[in-house]
Amino acid sequence: MTYVGAMMQYQKVLKTNLKTNIGIGLITLFLSILGYILYVFMLFLISANKDYNSLVFLFSWLGVFLAAYIVITWYKITGYIFSPYIIFMLFFLLFNYGQSLMWAFGVHIPTEIGQTPLFVGFDVASDADIIKAQALTLISILMFHLGAVISSKKIKIRPRGRKPSVDENNKSAILKSIYYSSLLLGLIIIPNTLFQAYSDFQTAMVHGYKSLYYSEFANTDATIFALLRRMFFPCLVGLLIGSRYNKKVKISVYIIFSIYLMLNLLSGDRGSWLYKIFILIWLSHACYKPIKFRGGFKYSLFATLVLYITYAIVSLRDIGLSNITISNLTESLSFENSVFIKPFFEMGVSMSPTIILQKYGWDVWPYANTYVLAVLGMVTNKVIYALDIPFSIISSWFSQDYLGISYGAGFSIIAEALLNFGPLIAPLFMILLGYVISSLIFVDKNLNYKKRPLRLLFVVTTLHAITPVTRNYFQLLLKDWFYGVVLFLIFIILFKKIFLNQKHTSMS
Repeated sequence: MTYVGAMMQYQKVLKTNLKTNIGIGLITLFLSILGYILYVFMLFLISANKDYNSLVFLFSWLGVFLAAYIVITWYKITGYIFSPYIIFMLFFLLFNYGQSLMWAFGVHIPTEIGQTPLFVGFDVASDADIIKAQALTLISILMFHLGAVISSKKIKIRPRGRKPSVDENNKSAILKSIYYSSLLLGLIIIPNTLFQAYSDFQTAMVHGYKSLYYSEFANTDATIFALLRRMFFPCLVGLLIGSRYNKKVKISVYIIFSIYLMLNLLSGDRGSWLYKIFILIWLSHACYKPIKFRGGFKYSLFATLVLYITYAIVSLRDIGLSNITISNLTESLSFENSVFIKPFFEMGVSMSPTIILQKYGWDVWPYANTYVLAVLGMVTNKVIYALDIPFSIISSWFSQDYLGISYGAGFSIIAEALLNFGPLIAPLFMILLGYVISSLIFVDKNLNYKKRPLRLLFVVTTLHAITPVTRNYFQLLLKDWFYGVVLFLIFIILFKKIFLNQKHTSMS
């Protein structure tokens, strides 16, 4: 094919992609407007004394359809089914709508929302409470996806007739800078992180998982090493990308991560490792060996077995390994605690803070906007103190001051928006949030990590830093993003400048 013919085909593909993106954008906009109108009506029409069991079931199925719509439309836009954005939205749905997804298929457990008190000293959520939370969650997720669709770029397909010039030496220098920067930082950060994980394991083995956060054994380390540990996973990712998935490096990274994973699992950690596994699988898929359907099916079966055993271990986390008996071990292996059931209900409990704020009052946060505080305190909270702005950590305030309990109650991306803007504005704010977050982690099927390694590294490390916000709050996550992504990339860029300068000096 001649270059002119290739360019004509290229322009035709771009026009087709543009029409597709505009069409998806208009459909998503229409659904968002319609959904928001229905949501507002529901806020005023739902009565606390009526039975809405059938409506709860209907809304549960709407969540299933919404999940399918997100996957299909994002595939149309990017050419990817398995992508960073889909990983983020997977956890968004699981943490904020996980229990409803199970209800759609008729699966219930005795401890689900609506059967037991939301928190100690609070009532059991009624059907009206649940349906209001479902409605807010669904419209928030749809609005978030609208923001993502607006931010999406056109898929750039280069014509085959002519290849653009590429500075191979520069790309090679970037990859080397990523590798050696990750190696140098890793020599300090990896041993320190594994040692901390082992110390936590020893504490949890004797005193149970909760002792790591709510006892005299709680880790309150605020040293430079605690900040540097945020670069642990980015260092592992940098070694993989920078080495071009060198076999020896890959094996070493996977061994290190496996040790870290096992220590966290045995300590009772149920969440932080899960994000990392999904990200590593996608990274391997994108950079090393694409996962085919048959291989993916085999991996899924193996992963299901591993996760089944994993959740059995995690279910014993509050007991302490030294107190495990045959009885509670058998219970942990029951179907109710299996990977098919328990993750959805455990993650889905993050809807509880949203229900609480809707039921008992959302306009109760006594400090400044939490997103503004998160940006101001991204590097250090001393900036907030220097400006003399009243400040509190959301998790501590929500658990101790608002709920009056001594343990962590958790939070969520939707509850934080509700806390700041109320039930009418919160869904609209999610459009902005979806635009920003999806812009940070956007990739399409044409991304070549060897040509844009820093972009891929930024996407992966950002995804790792911000995914926990689906069940957390931005005050903590922006700090993780700054120290785990921004500083990490600055170090790599500085290393690259030094590396290139030395190379140019030696050649002159």
